[in-house]
Amino acid sequence: MDECLQDVIRCDLCETPVPLKHCELCHIHLCEACVGKHISDQSKDHYIVPFKLRGSISKCQYHSKKLCIILCKDCNVSICKICSSWGEHVRHKKEDILNAMAEKEELIRKDLQELEKSIYPKYQEAATNILVQRADVNKRSQKLTTALDKQGEALHTEIDTIIQGMKSDIDDMDAQQKAAIDRQEDAINKTSTEITQIIQDLKKLLDTSDVCLVSEYTSRTEEFRSLRSLPAQFQVTSLPTFTPQEINREQIHQLVGSLSELVITYPERALLDEPRILTDIQTEYEHLHSVSCLSDRELWTHGYNDNIIRLYNLHGELLRSVQTKLKNNPRDIAVTLSGGLVYTDYWDSSIYLYPRGLCVDSRDNLFVAEYSTSKVKKLQYYE
Repeated sequence: MDECLQDVIRCDLCETPVPLKHCELCHIHLCEACVGKHISDQSKDHYIVPFKLRGSISKCQYHSKKLCIILCKDCNVSICKICSSWGEHVRHKKEDILNAMAEKEELIRKDLQELEKSIYPKYQEAATNILVQRADVNKRSQKLTTALDKQGEALHTEIDTIIQGMKSDIDDMDAQQKAAIDRQEDAINKTSTEITQIIQDLKKLLDTSDVCLVSEYTSRTEEFRSLRSLPAQFQVTSLPTFTPQEINREQIHQLVGSLSELVITYPERALLDEPRILTDIQTEYEHLHSVSCLSDRELWTHGYNDNIIRLYNLHGELLRSVQTKLKNNPRDIAVTLSGGLVYTDYWDSSIYLYPRGLCVDSRDNLFVAEYSTSKVKKLQYYE
């Protein structure tokens, strides 16, 4: 016989080549025609899967000989038949693992198509817009900086012009005062020269024997003795001074101009017409009274006529139980920013104000306590 034909996988019952089914519990290959015959043997359990999925179903971590052929829809975990019939999963919604897989594959295909064709292109476009926004910010900032520099240069030019004008005024006043001093100096020098000449002439007269010349002498001393004969003495009645103004930064700021404030607005998230239930948690209370989030995945709860406060995760697993100090029913509960549990005791006269019956976690998820069903529901209320 051809070795290639011997390598072909066949149905373990009828030798039909390339069987399409496989029994995970009996570990045999089956063609479509032999499936009915195989499962008719009710002396043992069977679980038929597509041949390509053989060996892919995991064993239960609690019952090692059992396969996880059931999906707990409330907890979103695969379980075996024993786990589904007792314990925390008894009241949960369940589904055959293959049916759940088919539904999830269809969901995955839809998600993949939406992500590839719609969502991801929008994010790519948004990423491109980010580059444009950054370029616009740089361009706008450069434009503002240039305008500010131009205004600064204009102000500096005006200040320099004013300073230069005032310096010119100082130079003019300096020249005027020096010219007056020069005129006074010329007059004094002229008169001094004239007096020097007269002194010399008088000395000659005293030495002469000319009677007529001495007799004809006329004194001019009175002329020079009089203050009025002195050169005009000018007086500066008002010396120029500079009085600097106090520099007021606010006034200078007003001269420079002003910058308008940056305003950033974000579009509001669209609300759903109907809230979408994301998680459904079953509690131990007969009537659930209030809920308060410890984190995005854990929440404290308390019920009507129950003095136990319980901490659950989103899978409905009880993580911790706390009994009230005086064993009274808490009126309400809350969680501090540091994670501490706070509750009110009506009989102890301790009063705190907290929202009742609902809370919002740090991711903006809304948790609602249902009194009638004793369930906590996580709601999505926006797109």
